[in-house]
Amino acid sequence: MNATRRKHSFATTSFVLLGLLISTPTIGIFVITLSSGEDILLSLQGEVAVSQLLIYLKNTVILCISTALLSVSYSIPVAWCLAFYSFRGKWLIEILVILPMAMPAYILAYAYTDALDYSGWVATLISEYLVHLGLFNDVRDTKYIWPEIRSIYFASFLLAMSFSPYLVLITRRAFQGNYLSLIDAAKTMGATSKTIFFSIILPLTRPAILAASLLVAMECLSDFGTVYYFSIQTLSTGLYKAWLGYGDMTMTSLLAIFIFMIAISLALGDRFLKPEYYRITLNRSKSDEVQVVGVKSFLLVIFLSMSGLFGFLVPLIFLLKRSIEEFNFISFELFGFHSLIKSFTTTIILATTATMIILITSLVTVYVIRNSSNKIADSFAQILTSNYAVAGLVSALALLTLAGYITKILPGYALIGEKVAFLLPMILLFVAYLSRYFAVGHSTLDASFKSITKNIDYSSSTLGLNPVNTFFRLHIPLLKPSIIIAGTLIFLDIVKELPATLVLRPLDIETLAISAYSFATDEELGLAAIPSLAMVAIVVPIVLFLRKQLYSNG
Repeated sequence: MNATRRKHSFATTSFVLLGLLISTPTIGIFVITLSSGEDILLSLQGEVAVSQLLIYLKNTVILCISTALLSVSYSIPVAWCLAFYSFRGKWLIEILVILPMAMPAYILAYAYTDALDYSGWVATLISEYLVHLGLFNDVRDTKYIWPEIRSIYFASFLLAMSFSPYLVLITRRAFQGNYLSLIDAAKTMGATSKTIFFSIILPLTRPAILAASLLVAMECLSDFGTVYYFSIQTLSTGLYKAWLGYGDMTMTSLLAIFIFMIAISLALGDRFLKPEYYRITLNRSKSDEVQVVGVKSFLLVIFLSMSGLFGFLVPLIFLLKRSIEEFNFISFELFGFHSLIKSFTTTIILATTATMIILITSLVTVYVIRNSSNKIADSFAQILTSNYAVAGLVSALALLTLAGYITKILPGYALIGEKVAFLLPMILLFVAYLSRYFAVGHSTLDASFKSITKNIDYSSSTLGLNPVNTFFRLHIPLLKPSIIIAGTLIFLDIVKELPATLVLRPLDIETLAISAYSFATDEELGLAAIPSLAMVAIVVPIVLFLRKQLYSNG
C-alpha cells in the first residue's frame, strides 16, 4: 500500500512539475511584461510605434479572416460529402484530401513563387505564348497584367490549403458522431441531403464552425515562414525583424505581449465554443451513404480534389522539376548532398525525441487525471493545452529571456564549455516543442481515456492490481491506437516546425525546414526545392499511415 501511494505521489508531483515546464513560455511572457512594462508604455505614446503596430495588426487580421473563410467554407462541404456520399474513386479522394498535410504553407510558398512569380518558369512560358499569339509585342509588357504572387491574399490561399485537411478530418468525424441520430431522423421524415445540410447541420454547427475559424486564426497568427518569405508585415514578421533584425527589445516585447494576448483570447474562445470538437478519437458511427453517379459524380470529384491538387500535387510537380534541374546542372555539389543527409537525420531525431517526450508527458497527465478525486487536475491540464496558441517565435523569446535570468544566477564556470553551449539551446528547444504540442497529445489521449469505463479500474482493483499496474497492464494496451495517432500528429507538426527551431537550435543543428528556409531567403529556390522535397518524402508515408489509423475501424 505504501509503495502504491509513493508511486501515485510521484506521478502527481511529476504532473505538477511538468505543468510548470509546459507553462514556461507563459511565465517568460509575464517576466517580459514586468521587466519592460515602463518602456512599452512609453513606446505606445509615440506615433511611429503605434502606426507600425496598427499596420502589423491590420495585415494579421486580414490574413486570419481570409484564411479562415477560405478553409472553413471549403472544408465543411468536403467533410459532409465524404461522410454521407458514395461515389466512384472515393478512397482515392480521401487520400488526396489529406495529402496537403505533407506540405507546410511555407513550402507551398517557395514552390508557387518559383513557378508563378513574374520571373518564374511557368510565368515565362505563358508570357512567351501570349507574345506568340500577338497579344503583346514584348514579354516585358505582360508584367503589367501578371498578378502579384507575394501578396497577403495568395498567402491566405496557401495557408487555407495547408490547414484544410485537419478541418476536414475533424469535421467529418463530428458529422458521423454528434449529429448522426438527427440526420437519420430527418431522413426518415423524407428530408433531402441538401435540406439536412442547410437546415439542420449548419445551424447546429455554427459554434463549431466559429471555433474552427478561431483555430485557423491561431495557426495564422503563429505562421512565420510564409508571411516572412512574402514580406507581409504581420505581427510575427514584425517581432522577428524587431528582435533579430533591429535589436529593438522594446518593440519586440510589445509585439510578443500583443501576440500572446490575442492567441490566448482565441484559445479561450475556441475552448468555450466547442471544447470536444477537436478531439480526434476512434469512435466512429456509420450512416447510409447516398450514391452519386454520372455527371454529378464527376463534378463532385473535381470539387473534392481541389485541395489535394493545389495543396499537394501541383507544388510537388514544381518541386520535382526544380530538384531534377539542380542535380542535372550539378549545382547541388557533394557537400550539399552530405548537408542534406545530415539535415534529414537531424529532423528525424529531433521529431522522434520530442514526440516521445510529449507522449510520456501526456500519459502522465491523463493518468493523474484518471486517479484524482477532484476536477482540479483536469482543469489544470485544460489550461496547459492553451499554450498551443502561443506562437513559436513568442515561445522562443520567452524561453531565452528566462534563460538569460537563470544564467545570471549560475556561477560563471557552470556556463563554460561546448557541452553547455549545445545542451542549453537543445533543452530550450524541447521545452518549446513540449509547450506548444502538448495539446495535441493530451487532447487525443484524454478523449480516449475518458471513453474507457471506470468499471475496468474497479475490476482490476478487486483482482489486486494497484492503479499503476492497471494503467500499464490494461489502460496502455487499450490506448495504443490513440497513442499512435497522437504520436503521428505530433511528429508531423515538429517535422514542419520552423520559427522556434530557427531561433533556439544550436548553431551546428540544421533541420530540413531550416535548410529550405535558408535557401529560399537567399532566393535560391531551386536549391530550396531539394530539402523541401526531402521533407515531403518523410511526411507523406506518415500522413498515409495516419489516414489508415483514423479510418481502420470504419
